[in-house]
Amino acid sequence: MSLNIIIALIGMVALIAMVLCGVHIAVALGSVGFFGLVACLGFDRAVAMVGIQAYSGIATFDYAVIPLFILMGMLATGIGISTECYDTLAKWLGKIPGGLGVATTLGCTAFGTLNGSALVTGSVFAKIAAPEMKRYGYDENLSYGLIAASGNIGQFIPPSILIVIYGALSGDSIGRLLMAAISPGLALAIGFSLFTVVTAIVKPNLFPRIEQKYTWKEKLVSLKDLIPIAIVALVIIGGIFFGICSSAEAGAIGCLVFFAMGIIKRTPIKKIARAIMDTVENMTMLFLILACSGMFAKFMTVSGLAQALTNLVTGANLSPILFLFGSVIVFLILGCFLDAYSSIALTIPVFYPAAVALGIDPIQFDMVAILALHMGGLTPPVGLCVYSVKAVAPKEVDVMGIFKGAMPYLIVMIIVTLLFIFFPTLSTFIPDAMFT
Repeated sequence: MSLNIIIALIGMVALIAMVLCGVHIAVALGSVGFFGLVACLGFDRAVAMVGIQAYSGIATFDYAVIPLFILMGMLATGIGISTECYDTLAKWLGKIPGGLGVATTLGCTAFGTLNGSALVTGSVFAKIAAPEMKRYGYDENLSYGLIAASGNIGQFIPPSILIVIYGALSGDSIGRLLMAAISPGLALAIGFSLFTVVTAIVKPNLFPRIEQKYTWKEKLVSLKDLIPIAIVALVIIGGIFFGICSSAEAGAIGCLVFFAMGIIKRTPIKKIARAIMDTVENMTMLFLILACSGMFAKFMTVSGLAQALTNLVTGANLSPILFLFGSVIVFLILGCFLDAYSSIALTIPVFYPAAVALGIDPIQFDMVAILALHMGGLTPPVGLCVYSVKAVAPKEVDVMGIFKGAMPYLIVMIIVTLLFIFFPTLSTFIPDAMFT
């Protein structure tokens, strides 16, 4: 074993220790990457490489779409589109078993076309949907668990900030990844909805049937509140799929639509300004992580550890399915402690080359990895999706109760992930259709 690989292994241990001690992931990645390069290349070469890597890591047109997607979500929340969307779905679905739960899942799916963040989606619907479900006697733990799980769908339905970052780091086509992510997003929405309906039928005390009735006129009139979401979904998904516009152009059009909606609704200028400031704050955090993850990835490459691990995996004659199973376990564990952005920054330099070397379709590996990372958001000790819901829930709501309520939906996520492992076509059929 070469000295550089030993240095890289020490760096990995130091990185994990820093993260567990509470050091910000960007600081941990940047410091380990920098000092690792110094140890491998010397101070002068390391400084020159870090400067180039930090700049080139974020100075790419692929990232132009990120602030636009974030701004879309912030504007949608600020002008009340998410609330109107949920109210409409509740009117149409309230009468079926578990109707409000299904409306919550579909509302999170629709909100995913406006906002690419699982944490934001979960916290928004914890304020919108949870009080309504409680008012109609829904089980509190299952209600909050459903919201925490359904928030993950926002990371799959375009526009997805996570998918954009993943594609930029892996080198895969962002357009293809955005289209591929529709499939697991819809699979999760269907899985969660089916479980809710079946649970409501088998144990109606958990999800009582709603007796309130709405006239057809009220239902039809409420559909107007879905128009902004329909327009943005058509622009983003349709525009990218048919090659009419790039993901960045679609994001810009989406922002323009929401600015126009804000003017029509006479949204206070303070809310618009707050949405812009929230976008800047989120961008600062994400770009810092991206710049520092670039340093860490360069350290993994220069040290030879990434190539050594790839050779180890390919030399062990692991089957693609066995490798995917092992990767899912690692991603699930990481997801218990880190947010998805940080986990991807840690794992792509190591796992992605090995997956490609084994002949696994990159799109399939990407979808399985992202599904597995989000499962960790529902598990203790640091399930971030659960804590984002708890942060806006009443004080009397127990966080362990939310974890308990999320467990059935975690099982649904595991089943969906297994389907995407055994049936690669589920990941690839939409992006393949773009080029046929």
